[in-house]
Amino acid sequence: MPSIRSRSLAAAAAVIAAIMVTTTACDSKKDDDAAGSQPTSSAQADKNVDTGDDDGSTSLGGYKLPAGIPTDLSGDALDKWKNGGWKDFGDWASKAEDFANPYIKDFWTPERMAQAKAGMPVAEAGSTSSGSGSSATSYLPDGKVKRKAATKVKATYHHYAPPVGKLFFTSPQGSMVCSAAVVTDPAHPGKSNMVWTAGHCVHAGKGGGWYRNIAFVPSFNNGAKLSNRQITDPRAKSVSPYGIWWANWATTSSQWIAGGGHQGNAAAGYDYAVLHVKPENGGKSLQERLGSALPVWFNAPAANKVKNMKVRGYPAEAPYDGSKMYDCRGATKRFVLARNVPAQFMIGCTMNGGASGGPWFMSHNGRTYLVSNNSLSDRKSFITGPRLGKNAKQVYLATSRKFK
Repeated sequence: MPSIRSRSLAAAAAVIAAIMVTTTACDSKKDDDAAGSQPTSSAQADKNVDTGDDDGSTSLGGYKLPAGIPTDLSGDALDKWKNGGWKDFGDWASKAEDFANPYIKDFWTPERMAQAKAGMPVAEAGSTSSGSGSSATSYLPDGKVKRKAATKVKATYHHYAPPVGKLFFTSPQGSMVCSAAVVTDPAHPGKSNMVWTAGHCVHAGKGGGWYRNIAFVPSFNNGAKLSNRQITDPRAKSVSPYGIWWANWATTSSQWIAGGGHQGNAAAGYDYAVLHVKPENGGKSLQERLGSALPVWFNAPAANKVKNMKVRGYPAEAPYDGSKMYDCRGATKRFVLARNVPAQFMIGCTMNGGASGGPWFMSHNGRTYLVSNNSLSDRKSFITGPRLGKNAKQVYLATSRKFK
């Protein structure tokens, strides 16, 4: 992985994920039985599809896709994908332009959801690094925060935390979970389909690639009554009251792609991502269905000036099981990762993996704003979140402008 240089940090250039194929299978037996009918994919419907590139790649709507990306998932091909064929895209593509997330109906079964694992990069205390992204050490200039046990968010979640939800995806290690929140879209006021999460929830960082089968479930387990083992129908109103939304675009920072990793380092200062999502069955936007979305406050007050931060997510590592939403709140301190890297927020909290990507929010002039997302954890007493500045704003606007 290239090092994160001071120049690249100052430039704070965002990386825009390129075209993502969205394909669908026939949804009705009638279509399946029709003589000569075939399931229709976006590729088949697009007159600009060109599958004859010399290097084995495919062009869709003017965008070039990596070799091996399917533009038609039906019949045997669809069955193969559902049964693990998504693992066979050769290498797990790393570059922004290689992102692909074909929609597969009923991919997220109760078994896959229940088996999904959680992971959050580990924060370590120590001395500052050079800013190269190669060191996993950090230091805490404001001292330690007081450990606070996370508390359960009241149900129903739609009433108390409507923008928050659970994010499912697959990695080379299998099914995984994070958390996320709906944010406003300046290009579509009142009709946003944008979701904020952590960079490590969409891309593995240094030496890795884009994750797949990324789907967002707002107000997951809305009544907080079910354990993972009791969830038998992912599309039941009690589990996904506003549907399952598949990502059809993702944007994260160049710093995370180049330098992110399981051990916290300088790249964690840029550990954020924005998804654009689509409903399985069409219809109104995500914000319209929820009636809520968080505006984003870039360049919010520094961590040592915040007295009442609120943090939410679906922690999934012991003693949590990922089925319930939890909350932490209080004053924050600065968590310095490296010179020339914006200091992260740090708050006392026992939430762990699974809560990754969940929103940090605070009030300003009578409104509630998203100001960060869960990024690092020491697994026992605190979590951190990046301070969102110029680079984060570029990531956010890049996604919004793509869908004007």
